[in-house]
Amino acid sequence: MIDEDFLSRELSLPEGRGRDGVVQWHVFRSREAAEAFVPNVKLNDGQKLVGGYTRDSVGPLWWVGVQVSDLDRWGNRSAVNKHGASP
Repeated sequence: MIDEDFLSRELSLPEGRGRDGVVQWHVFRSREAAEAFVPNVKLNDGQKLVGGYTRDSVGPLWWVGVQVSDLDRWGNRSAVNKHGASP
């Protein structure tokens, strides 16, 4: 089971270019939706689950992502990807 306490940390969204090692992330408008998504994330060696909460002009949001230990080994930097907010 994955520890979902990371959703309790205030943390800005990834910068979007991979320099922070976050290569894939999803944004949610409720913590419950983020928690429901977590079990669907499948990690490989050198990857870890990251995320947290922040807010934008609409209101609070939570995000769940995958951070890689070696971006060059992971692959194509232009494949860094974000998925928009879900209710």
